[in-house]
Amino acid sequence: MFRREKKNNWALINRVKYDGPCDGSPWLIYKYPEEDFVYGSQLVVNQGQEALFFKGGKALDLFGPGTHTLNTGNLPLLNKLVNLPFGGDTPFTAEIYYVNKTSKLNMNWGTQNPFPVEDPKYGILLSIRSHGTYGLRIDDTRRFVAEVVGAVPLGSTVTYEFVAAYFCGLLVSKIKNVISAYMIRRKISFLEVTGYLDEISEDCKNAVKDEFERFGAEVINFYVETIIPPNTYYISPKKFTEYTGINLERSDIHEQKESRIKKKKISP
Repeated sequence: MFRREKKNNWALINRVKYDGPCDGSPWLIYKYPEEDFVYGSQLVVNQGQEALFFKGGKALDLFGPGTHTLNTGNLPLLNKLVNLPFGGDTPFTAEIYYVNKTSKLNMNWGTQNPFPVEDPKYGILLSIRSHGTYGLRIDDTRRFVAEVVGAVPLGSTVTYEFVAAYFCGLLVSKIKNVISAYMIRRKISFLEVTGYLDEISEDCKNAVKDEFERFGAEVINFYVETIIPPNTYYISPKKFTEYTGINLERSDIHEQKESRIKKKKISP
């Protein structure tokens, strides 16, 4: 909920504040619904927030928690851009973005479509899906608003769901490569991979954190919770044998694997 106060019946704002959505729903960025202000106005920034002034497509002055009386001293970048006269109730226009700086620790990610992974232990190609959660915090407000949010209408709220969708393609691309590379490097089977989720999660976090930093965001945590074949959460040894032709109950698994590869090579 935003608060707006005027004085002397002017159509200019002299107190700016945002307390979050009225229904208490999570929010990440809110673009204040007015853009006409005066020097001497009060800008109120709550704990866990930052307020960013934007004008002409440029991210300008940034304010942390507290009550700020707007003047040429604390709006140097805006003042330099528009060269406002000093003193009095000088009017000016700018966009204000309120940014939620708290961490969101339960954002979901997932591979919508199955992707191929080679099982290095059995020499088969599997189609798998994966999903999990991650935590995110805006680290560089100016960069994040400029790179990710862009131009949105006055009064708009940018949600965590918007950001999750924005980064979905980047996440999935990195995670596919990490899972495949990890299984090959450690020479582990798909049937064993659930025992290595902590290590895979750490590799995924390291793979994506630099990309998020480019946009001004920090990855707090990253968890791979499942790596599964499509439409199932468990594959029994019997089903595995039916699917691959390799009997896990026999001791000659390597020979079965080599035999299967040879048959594939001589097949027309």
